Amino acid sequence: MIDSFPYDAWYLEDGTLDPAITTFWTFGPTTGSAGGDLTGTFVLTALGILLMIVSLIGWVVFEHRKLTHQSEHLRAASSGD
Repeated sequence: MIDSFPYDAWYLEDGTLDPAITTFWTFGPTTGSAGGDLTGTFVLTALGILLMIVSLIGWVVFEHRKLTHQSEHLRAASSGD
């Protein structure tokens, strides 16, 4: 078995997890001693949520148009026009 993933690089010499790893996998550095800011994370999260909502609305509108067109087509075919 190939063991090429650097799990050892995650730990400090005292056996605790490296703060750079733990803050990266929990939405970035916190304010204070880690010296970071969560603004970028919040902005990207808000943009992602906004994009998801816009995509869902667009999908519903697109499907509504297709269903309306199909129902008109079926009504015209059943009436013999």
